[in-house]
Amino acid sequence: MNLTNGTSRWLLNYSLGMRSFSLLVIFTFLTLTSLSQINFPHLKNESFTYDQAIEELSKLSNFSPYIEIIEQGKTDVGRRLHTVVFNLNKEFDPTKIDRSEKAILLINNAIHPGESCGVDATVKLFEYLSTHEKEFENLLVVAIPIYNIGGMLNRSKYSRSGQPGPVECGFRANYQHLDLNRDFIKSDALNTAAFHKIFHAWKPHLFMDTHTTNGSDHQYPLTLIVSQRNKMNPILADYTYGKLENYLYRKMAEKEKEIVPYVHLVKSTLNEGIKDFLETPRYSSGYVNLFNTIGLISEAHKYASFQNRVEYTYELLNTLCVFSNGNSNDLIRIKKLANQSDRQQNQFSINWLLDTLTAETLSFKGYKMNMVKSETTGLIRRSYDKTKKITFPVPHYRNYISTEGVNVPRYYVIPQCYPKLIEVLNRQGVAIKRFENDTILNGGMYYLEGVTAPKEPYEKHYFHSEVRVNENFQSVRFYKGDVIVSLDQDARRYLVETLEPTAADAFFRWNYFDNVLQQKEWFSDFAFDPIAKELLEADERLNIEFQEKRNNDSKFAENHMDQLLWIFHRSKYYEPEHKRYPIMRVY
Repeated sequence: MNLTNGTSRWLLNYSLGMRSFSLLVIFTFLTLTSLSQINFPHLKNESFTYDQAIEELSKLSNFSPYIEIIEQGKTDVGRRLHTVVFNLNKEFDPTKIDRSEKAILLINNAIHPGESCGVDATVKLFEYLSTHEKEFENLLVVAIPIYNIGGMLNRSKYSRSGQPGPVECGFRANYQHLDLNRDFIKSDALNTAAFHKIFHAWKPHLFMDTHTTNGSDHQYPLTLIVSQRNKMNPILADYTYGKLENYLYRKMAEKEKEIVPYVHLVKSTLNEGIKDFLETPRYSSGYVNLFNTIGLISEAHKYASFQNRVEYTYELLNTLCVFSNGNSNDLIRIKKLANQSDRQQNQFSINWLLDTLTAETLSFKGYKMNMVKSETTGLIRRSYDKTKKITFPVPHYRNYISTEGVNVPRYYVIPQCYPKLIEVLNRQGVAIKRFENDTILNGGMYYLEGVTAPKEPYEKHYFHSEVRVNENFQSVRFYKGDVIVSLDQDARRYLVETLEPTAADAFFRWNYFDNVLQQKEWFSDFAFDPIAKELLEADERLNIEFQEKRNNDSKFAENHMDQLLWIFHRSKYYEPEHKRYPIMRVY
């Protein structure tokens, strides 16, 4: 058969085209096959190592144009923190996204690497997102696959005693031997600095931190902490408790993966009740809530199988994604309203106490508990009989009462000699200004009347458990370069709950200002004694108070130096900076 040149060329092009098409089909098939062959180690009671998790997420990033894995700031172990981002719009730069368009969910995993089910669940979640991207057009997901990299690298079989899996897991503390879930205010770790930057770059509407818990035994492989209602912005609280919380419990039950509130015992047994967890800002969910991000913590049950813990955590993350996508407009709107509300609020609560008079009743699925004799110590211990499943009512205490509030000043003035504090504020996006000249300001200065610290350190600090102050209005000299911070900004609540020294997790409690607790100027008795005599003679009221003190306090009357010190503290020789909290409140 004779073919024309045109026909020959057509057949040749057709043949080459079919070959290219066949190669594309084969490549696609191999890629999908490779993707479907992610070896999820939780199915064999093992967990992803750090390198394995990053490798699998990198594969997903290469496969899907909607997923990107990004290196972020350094951690204490020298490795860079990663984020993995899903966005149907293929935009992975937080400075370029349209914030009126999508709800943003931030997921944090392995803050305690012995509680690693969230790592495996997140890999599975992003595998789902890579093939079901059209279901989430209104959602942007940012995940930190492994937050505590130092703890994740420190793997062993002995990190979580009594935990049935995985075979090996990471260690709770980081490379500095810090619990990173106590560091969100004091900021000792490089990890924390990196988290601050990630959080404020994305400004998420929702946040989920994945954990595993212990303390009691029951039938639920997963429990849930929702940011405590009474300390949330009321607009955010009404939405979270009125819509989101109910949705999560209902949908998980429909998936036959029922969850319950976190089992945080009021005393020592379930019969005495559980209480909502008051996560102050040292904790991740408490920290994000200062910026009107809805904070959630999944707490898988330590004594459930690792496979169940991963699968339940995955389903919860997936359910949260579905909710966020379907309610994106609401989430965007209420965050904006809550921010506006905070800027208009003139008083904030800064300490709370559990209301033990008001409780809901929770129908709880547990096991029969017995008190048995320990074969180790010969003393009595708890024992759960898993052959005897029982359902019983448990009091659930959800309400906390404000025990202290403060009026919001117009400004805080911070001396420049606290550079770490100013650096931390900068990471929160706090707008600050510096004085261009030396100046004298009138305002409120707190004096520290009572400060209690433990004998042993807690997370690298001697945390001040009790703090009492008295505000004194005075003129104070500030210098060029000192910082003035307006409270008319979105960080208003964060500033109040960290810079007010009596707040639950204030910078002062974490020893940022312990330098002011030590008196610097003293005296010699032989030199000050004649001065003290002159002071008493010149001030009749002071002399009367002094004599009353001597008459009513026999130990004082017998101690020469105590008496001179009493007079010294009431003289102009005594430094006004001693026990004076260095930050001024300007009204």
